[in-house]
Amino acid sequence: MPPALSIALAACGGLLLGSVVNLIVQRLPRQRPLFGRPACTRCGRLLSWEALPILGYLLQRGRCRHCGGRIPYVFPLAEALTAAVFGVLAWRMLGLPGLGAPLSVWLAAFYAIYALALILTLFLDWLHHDIYYLILTPPTILAIVAPLLGVDARLDIRSTLIGLGVGLLFFGLLFVAGQVLFRSQALGLGDVWLAGMIGAMCGFYGALMALAAGIVLAALGAGMLLLLRRAAPKDYMPYGAYLCLAALGYLCFFGP
Repeated sequence: MPPALSIALAACGGLLLGSVVNLIVQRLPRQRPLFGRPACTRCGRLLSWEALPILGYLLQRGRCRHCGGRIPYVFPLAEALTAAVFGVLAWRMLGLPGLGAPLSVWLAAFYAIYALALILTLFLDWLHHDIYYLILTPPTILAIVAPLLGVDARLDIRSTLIGLGVGLLFFGLLFVAGQVLFRSQALGLGDVWLAGMIGAMCGFYGALMALAAGIVLAALGAGMLLLLRRAAPKDYMPYGAYLCLAALGYLCFFGP
């Protein structure tokens, strides 16, 4: 299969899974069944072609054709982001020397599991201000056992465990410092476990890069919101979303 076709198929798969991400992000916080036919978030009408990834949003011009309610822009954004990440992962894996097409596809699918967990957590924290251990735990376990199973010869169990420890320890200290020094919860425990998952995924050096980039992105994002008066100093800041964005960037362009 030509590399360009493989990348296009990966991006299309990401586009479809982006729709699944939207369903989970909308339904999990509301404790509704995660899967099933999509419906308008305003009028509740079941959707057919309107649920097509990105295309349905564009054809409806951003408004539900049944009730006229505005469709949240995060729907096409999540679909486009998932498609882009899957396409880039396929491109990177196909470009690795010494790997045939089947192994490249397998590795791309393996890292796509990490990417899905990060994208889900990104939008759940951004929209609903919550991070779910249900989503963090499976990829963390996968990251720990993957070097032992030989999923990718470049993975090293020591780097994985040290990266896990770095994420948990550093953000755990930030969590405790916020409680003791400022008597406020600047970070939640979900952010701590998320940092641990990212450390396990990226390994020691990758964890340093991804977590540092996440802190910088969070500072820039918070500063911009405050400058534009879109948020107050005591408002919730989705630090987890910035960490996820930085980790996605690392996986796509630098890692593992």
